[in-house]
Amino acid sequence: MVKNVAVTTAAILFLFAMGGYGQEEVILPQTVGIFGEFYPVFQGNAPILVPDGRKKKIHPFYQYLELNAGSPKDGVFFNTFLRGREVLGGEDRTFDVYNAFFEFTNRARTFEIRLGRQLVVESTNLFLLDGGLVRISPIDGIRLVAYGGYQDRDSQPDPEEPLKSFSVFGFKLISDRLLGSILSVGYELFDSDDFSPRHFLSFSFSRVLPFTRSADVYSRVEFDMGQENLSLFTLGVGFTPLSVLHLNLEYDTYKPDDDRNDFLQDAIFDLFSVSRLHEARFGVTYIPTSFLEVSSSYSFTSYDITEGVSTSGHILRLGFIWDLWRQLGLKAFQRFYFIDGRKDDRALGFNFLVSEEILRGLNIHFAFAYAHFKKVTDQDGDAFSYITGVQYLLIRNLLLRSELEVNSNPDFKRDIRINLGINYYFSRNE
Repeated sequence: MVKNVAVTTAAILFLFAMGGYGQEEVILPQTVGIFGEFYPVFQGNAPILVPDGRKKKIHPFYQYLELNAGSPKDGVFFNTFLRGREVLGGEDRTFDVYNAFFEFTNRARTFEIRLGRQLVVESTNLFLLDGGLVRISPIDGIRLVAYGGYQDRDSQPDPEEPLKSFSVFGFKLISDRLLGSILSVGYELFDSDDFSPRHFLSFSFSRVLPFTRSADVYSRVEFDMGQENLSLFTLGVGFTPLSVLHLNLEYDTYKPDDDRNDFLQDAIFDLFSVSRLHEARFGVTYIPTSFLEVSSSYSFTSYDITEGVSTSGHILRLGFIWDLWRQLGLKAFQRFYFIDGRKDDRALGFNFLVSEEILRGLNIHFAFAYAHFKKVTDQDGDAFSYITGVQYLLIRNLLLRSELEVNSNPDFKRDIRINLGINYYFSRNE
């Protein structure tokens, strides 16, 4: 049976261009104090599909709050990132906690403990857990990491909530003292009420190739001990033959894991594959000047669309980042992509974003995206989106935002919405 493709046209349209709301990297304070950001956002006239298939317009109001406090001298830090959502005239309310943790680090920075809700990156997958993490460096070049926690389905941020609740426990040993390489060995227990506990071993390796200064090789292996299955294998090499040119070759093979909803390495082919997947990628990055970067990649994949029935697919990407007039600060991003999946699965698209500070404190931006697809989203057709916005620094630490968004796709032929927001940055230091 063909795996269900749960992708919207909007997701395909902006797949390689834009991300959603979310917290960026946590920045630790350099002095004793408190700082953060408060930003409400209103979105008017947003269409949705309700479970019975009807189309409905809603007016959601979002409230984001990031709060940080810490004392570097004492090695103490606290972070929380919250989001509230209220739909005007409706009953759809959510309150989401993305981060809420306390962290302590000793002065020698050889011991660190973090307790609370946090994103664990040392695990086999990225997990948002309610639990703890410890990092210990007993000697120079050796690091031990242990983590554990629980992810409750009903308390996870919407719409990222998992299909089931589960707990994760693991540890990892990381060293850069052997063979001039960075090596890691780890173990992870993945436990859920819906299936038997799963046990995984992981290994990773990275080093500069001998007798070179411009090439490195890396690998990652994950093994499911219970099912005696090679869950993931990655082998890649990157090299820089010229100072302005970087090349990358990579091979991946893995088996998508329905229990863990895991190994979504490729945002397209993983949606189609029901069994073992093999993918080879070749990438090129060219930076001829300080104001131009060109990147391109090609992927070839072999995968099973049904048990025992294999097919192949291709993805081609081409992108530019440049600053046309450095004195004016006009920057743009462009990307073209072509997707060739199963026999009747294809998509072609491009997108770009330009922004410019036309006056001191006044910034304007414009984004456009277009996609033509055939069966990739279980639909045929075209989709496009225009976004025009203004940001204005009203007073110190207070930024006003406004956007007009126009979309069209097979689900919503006419989708016009407005986005209004305020960003207030605050800090208080000794």
